[in-house]
Amino acid sequence: MKKQSQKISSTVSLVSLVIFLILTYGVVLHKEWINTFDTYFGHMVRSFQTPSLTSFMIHFTELGNYQSLLGFTIGAGLILFLVRKIKSALFLLINGVVLAAPIDTLVKHMVNRPRPSLTHLVAVHSSSFPSGHSMSIMVVAGSLILLANRMLKGSSQRLIVDLILIIMIVGIGISRIYVGVHYASDVLGGWSLGLVTLMVSQWVFNRFAGGIS
Repeated sequence: MKKQSQKISSTVSLVSLVIFLILTYGVVLHKEWINTFDTYFGHMVRSFQTPSLTSFMIHFTELGNYQSLLGFTIGAGLILFLVRKIKSALFLLINGVVLAAPIDTLVKHMVNRPRPSLTHLVAVHSSSFPSGHSMSIMVVAGSLILLANRMLKGSSQRLIVDLILIIMIVGIGISRIYVGVHYASDVLGGWSLGLVTLMVSQWVFNRFAGGIS
C-alpha cells in the first residue's frame, strides 16, 4: 500500500512538472497555442458575468490573498501544535509560509509576463505567470487534504473535507481569470507548480522526518 501511494505521488509530481514546463515554454516563447488556450478559457469564464457574480468573485478571490492565506496557515499550524501534531504543523507551515510565496515570486521574476490587458477588478502589483493565488491555495489546501486524509477516521468526513478544499482550489483559480488579472495558463501554471511543490515537500518529510503526521 505504501509503495503504491509513493508511486501515485511520483506520477502526480512528474505529470505536474511536465505540464508546468510546457506552459512555461509556451509563455516565454509566446506560442500561438498559449494564446488560443487563454482566449478560449478566458472567454468561457467571463461569459458567465453578472453584477451579483462579479461582486461575489471580487470578495471570493480575496480568500487567496497572501495575507489571508498566511493568517489561516499560521492559525491552523498553531492548532496542530496545540494538539501535538508537530510534524503535521511543520508540514503545513513550511509549505504555506516558507515555500509557496518565495517560489512563486522567483518564477514570476524569471518569466516576467505582463498581466492581461483587461479591466482589473482587483488590484495587482506583480507579473502574471504563474498565478500566486492558484499556487498558494494548491499548496495550502493540498497540504490540508493530505493531513485530513491521515487524521480523520471517517470516510464521509474525509470526503466532505476533500470536496470543500478542492472547490476552494478550483474556485480561487477561476476567480483570478474572472476578475481579469490572470490568463488561464497562469492559473494552470500556478496549480501545477503548487502541486509539484507539495509532492516534493511530502517526499522530503516521508524520507527524512518519518512522514507528515
